[in-house]
Amino acid sequence: MTKRRTLVATGLATGVALAATAGVAPASAGQGGQAGGKPVVRVIATGLDNPRQLSHDHGRLYVAEAGRGGKKCIGEGPEGETCVGLTSALTKVYWDGGAWKHHRVVKGLPSGAAPDGGFATGLDGVSALHGKVWGVETYAPPEAGVPTAPPWNTLGKLLDLGHGKARIAADISAVEFRHNPHKASLESNPYAVLALPDGRKIVADAAGNDLVVVSPGGRARPFTVFPDHDGNESVPTSLALGPDGTLYVGELNGEAAKPTARVWKVDPRTGKILGWKSGFGSIGGIAFNDKGDLYVSQLFAGRVTKVSHGKRTSVKVPFPAGVAVDPYDGKVYVSAWSIADRDGTMLEGRKTPGGQLWKILGF
Repeated sequence: MTKRRTLVATGLATGVALAATAGVAPASAGQGGQAGGKPVVRVIATGLDNPRQLSHDHGRLYVAEAGRGGKKCIGEGPEGETCVGLTSALTKVYWDGGAWKHHRVVKGLPSGAAPDGGFATGLDGVSALHGKVWGVETYAPPEAGVPTAPPWNTLGKLLDLGHGKARIAADISAVEFRHNPHKASLESNPYAVLALPDGRKIVADAAGNDLVVVSPGGRARPFTVFPDHDGNESVPTSLALGPDGTLYVGELNGEAAKPTARVWKVDPRTGKILGWKSGFGSIGGIAFNDKGDLYVSQLFAGRVTKVSHGKRTSVKVPFPAGVAVDPYDGKVYVSAWSIADRDGTMLEGRKTPGGQLWKILGF
């Protein structure tokens, strides 16, 4: 699959990330409140397969699970062997009967991963709005040896994920191959999606270094191209609509030891870049609360950072990806161990926990 382990290739100093998250001891879902005013973390879902982007809608959380690959392995490359299968899924997480519960509402989507199920790519992005749920699937070229029959035809597409099924809504990767907006190599990896109130969808193509806008009728076209900076390509990975109505985009650029990643500010009507905030490690997710505070997950730095009135505070989270904020109570949710399937993956000779979803209180 195209750039299956782009995240890992950018942050090969895995030991840095492991060290950054050492000593993190989240409470269980049933343990109580804040201690001394410090944020408290609770694990509310376990057994997830490479959990990536999150979306909150009407009291429910949706998690894009990139899956755990499969038994068919399709070659050895610079990023290692890729094994493919239909293990990617959309998962709903909700509070019911005094406990957090979760189940996969759409299953059987394409996934590519390392042989042990780690560092997967598949359904990486999700956005829910007013009961409608959208997702984006990574892309794999035909020459990679990936099957082409349904549901493999969802690769590179924007998906309507309603009623327990995945329906193709637009071809995102086709925009890259038709226009090549960034004018670099022809590569595509649809990684994040954001449904806008006016019916349009914005998709971040991480490998294409650009945004694609999809009309309510399903027409996809180039929207924003991000420039290279600090010796790296941008690699946009995450999207959020701020309380000011502006579109914000997080990128992977940089490493934990060299925090050059930016959160870009973009006009949601025209796609014009309006500015940016800098000084982050590789970004896996962004979100806002209703006060305008920005939350940024830094994948290899192992933390989620809150930016409030220019001040930055952080909570340790191992390999965080998607971030979401409940607009009613301000609680923060984040995908943790996002590079591991349900059984964990091997890093630095150690087995990690499996993919999880965390809730952060008092942050």
